[in-house]
Amino acid sequence: MYETAWLTMLRFYVATKPKEHDDDTSETSEVILVSASGGSEITTVELQLGDVMVDFDGVQPALEMSVISEVTFGPHLGVEEDPEDTLIYEGFPMPTSPVHPDDVITVTVHHANTFHDMITAFSDAEILNKALNVIRILPDNKEEAGSGSGVLRDVLSCFWHEFYERCTLGRTVKVPFLCHDFPAATWKAIGRILLKGYQDCQYLPNKLALPFLEQVLFDNVYSDLKAHFLQFVSSQERDVLMQAMSDFATVDSDDLVEVLDSYGCRRRITAETLPTILDEIAHKELVQTPKFVIDCWTEITNNHLSLSPEALTKLFSDLQPTTKKVCKLLKFALDLTPKQKEVGNHLKRFIRELDESKLQKFLRFCTGSDLVVTDSIYVEFEEMTEFTRRPIGHTCGKILQLADSFENFPDFRSEFNAVLESNVWLQQVDLLEHPIHSPPSVDNTVQTQFHRKETGLWEYTLPHTK
Repeated sequence: MYETAWLTMLRFYVATKPKEHDDDTSETSEVILVSASGGSEITTVELQLGDVMVDFDGVQPALEMSVISEVTFGPHLGVEEDPEDTLIYEGFPMPTSPVHPDDVITVTVHHANTFHDMITAFSDAEILNKALNVIRILPDNKEEAGSGSGVLRDVLSCFWHEFYERCTLGRTVKVPFLCHDFPAATWKAIGRILLKGYQDCQYLPNKLALPFLEQVLFDNVYSDLKAHFLQFVSSQERDVLMQAMSDFATVDSDDLVEVLDSYGCRRRITAETLPTILDEIAHKELVQTPKFVIDCWTEITNNHLSLSPEALTKLFSDLQPTTKKVCKLLKFALDLTPKQKEVGNHLKRFIRELDESKLQKFLRFCTGSDLVVTDSIYVEFEEMTEFTRRPIGHTCGKILQLADSFENFPDFRSEFNAVLESNVWLQQVDLLEHPIHSPPSVDNTVQTQFHRKETGLWEYTLPHTK
């Protein structure tokens, strides 16, 4: 049953109901056969439905209980049970049926062509009705060893990062802009990627302007347009507009006219008309200009995302990583040694010093996603030599493996930053497969990359030798 359901824990839900007694009930009754193995023998128990008496107030035990060494039917009267050994029902949904092989679709994504490969795969509308299995091809044309949900989260992060760079405008918040080589079919494929990412991984690209997504999902804007427009414009333009709104008399009129003129302002600017002008320009830039994209995405997401405007705003906030949130995700074993506790403190201090960009890289290194879509990161400690010492991330299991041999915090910070700044995290290639005594030569230097387990990278540059 474990193999069939593909679950790590099986839950069995048992319910009873009152038995209907007819006047002409026959002597026959249903029989339940229960088998249990104890040692080397197997015991089979026949249970008559009459062995359990039911009334409208609940279930009461019969006079005789059938007890086997491993399976017990009915409560133990007068025996105190250990609640730690019992799984209490907490309203979990019933497990779904196992995925049929025909309902699984495999998507092959090349590491250097993630953007176009994902769009091509999601051009088929049927992909939304199937379970997704992602296979990634590395630059050396070999299949990446890692698989599972971590790879899917990493591919989604990679896709949306490239989407922000290639298909959007804006500084902090982004809005899609129209490309002549992006027809409606392409924008609908991107809409399916957004929908599938949220359905499978709770991943929603929260750098997209909130008014834009509100128009997609609710056909209306509920958030403050001016506030989001100030995050859309460049930092220099934002400073000019903020000064004009706070003290119109002191702002440089030429700078203000230049900024508003770049967004097509045609009205006379005064202290009284400025707020209205900004609202109009914000609506044009965040909603009207990308209206074609909004229509394409609305067609895909309509009736598939059950979010309210308040829930969408909260989701945006919850997904955004902060140092406090990430530190709370860390889970350590209870029996840590003093040295392991010290390294754990190094890790928390390292996270607290990260800026937004580095924090997203750290999350992606550990979970595959640059947003907070998981509830934990399990930190484990491994014995490593000083030569092989490096952090290892297992994105599917959300596991971070660290060495406990760091002497001080600067060493820890330096080595972890070296991994995050490399921007090359590959899956599962063992160090022994690439012996250091015979690396490939490049000019007068030798550059060998060692990829550990899932996403760890350690790079050495050595003098050229024959």
